Amino acid sequence: MGNTVENPENNGRGNLVTPDGVVIFDRARENHANVVTKRLAINMGFKCNLRCKFCYYLRDIRAGNTRDLSTDEVKRRLRVGREWGKEAVDLTGGEPTMRSDLPLLIEYAREIGYRDICIITNGWRIGSDASYLARLVDAGLNDILMSLHGAQAPIHDDLTGKPGAFDRLLRCIRNVKEQGAVRVRLNHVVCENNFQTVQSAMDLMVSFRPDSINFIVFQPTRDAFKVEEPIRLLSYRQVADEIKAAISRHRGIVPHINVRDIPYCLMKNFEEHVKTICQLQYEKVEWDYCLDVLFKKGRTFYTASVMAGAAYSFCNPYFILSDVDNKKHIALQAARIYTSRMKGPQCRRCAVTQICDGLVKDYAERNGCGELVPYGGRRISNPTYFMPRDEIE
Repeated sequence: MGNTVENPENNGRGNLVTPDGVVIFDRARENHANVVTKRLAINMGFKCNLRCKFCYYLRDIRAGNTRDLSTDEVKRRLRVGREWGKEAVDLTGGEPTMRSDLPLLIEYAREIGYRDICIITNGWRIGSDASYLARLVDAGLNDILMSLHGAQAPIHDDLTGKPGAFDRLLRCIRNVKEQGAVRVRLNHVVCENNFQTVQSAMDLMVSFRPDSINFIVFQPTRDAFKVEEPIRLLSYRQVADEIKAAISRHRGIVPHINVRDIPYCLMKNFEEHVKTICQLQYEKVEWDYCLDVLFKKGRTFYTASVMAGAAYSFCNPYFILSDVDNKKHIALQAARIYTSRMKGPQCRRCAVTQICDGLVKDYAERNGCGELVPYGGRRISNPTYFMPRDEIE
């Protein structure tokens, strides 16, 4: 059954897995009652001034089908979020700074009670107009999430499809840091074109002293454009080795370093940084997935997905013991994992199989699941088991 420890103060920074890959059982962590995130996201439309090769919405953007929400509809969704008890919001797209009503929407979010108001931006406008940033901050903005995809301009500009995007983004980050009242978070999408420069990219990101850095391992979709072919990852293990080396150089400097969309076993001894689909709904900086699906897909799709996911979750002890809010999120994520992820037969005996989502199907069908190596020890069912306590509600 593996070793057992009783340590409610364990903060998740190491020491939960033995060097030979056996999970150390911590009863306090396994029994911890999780609270769903108090953050929501509102995708206000796909309109964008960049053409990132890994963008989920590239097909619609190229076709001019940007699906932009009206000001009133964004306000309505903000109110729905407050009715659900949400206290933080990410205004995203597309590129939110292309909307003329963005300052007004930020101000409205502040007026109705949102504590943290974030925009997810490519930095193109703010990098050329510090006064515009000041307007947003005056309206209530206090958090910005930006994406840096290379340590040098050629890589970033190629992946974003915009010459000059790298230099403009760096100016944006500097403008935000100089402003001083806004939290800075950074994303870095890792793909075949840039994974060998992850360490130098992290060096650059760390130089800005962000609150968090997210490595997002590229996840191709089934209807991906051919342009995605050159950036599809050939080996997750090679990518994981580069990311682990980068993290090792900067542990303790950046408060939060997350690695998204990669199985735990490829990040052994770095489990505190891994965030799979199973962890999303409990992270303070991630958004309520039930609300996200309701906004994007509608109530019929949402209800059907929850019901299907509940059937997949009936043998999960954490699901059985959870409250209704947790059950809905776990079920929804289970449905998502069932339709989009794949595990190998070895995963059935893995101690963390119930809190890991495996490999994206596209990658597994191309490469198999031979990279996956199961953990030993007692089975874990609590999704936040490895997460640092200051990262969850």
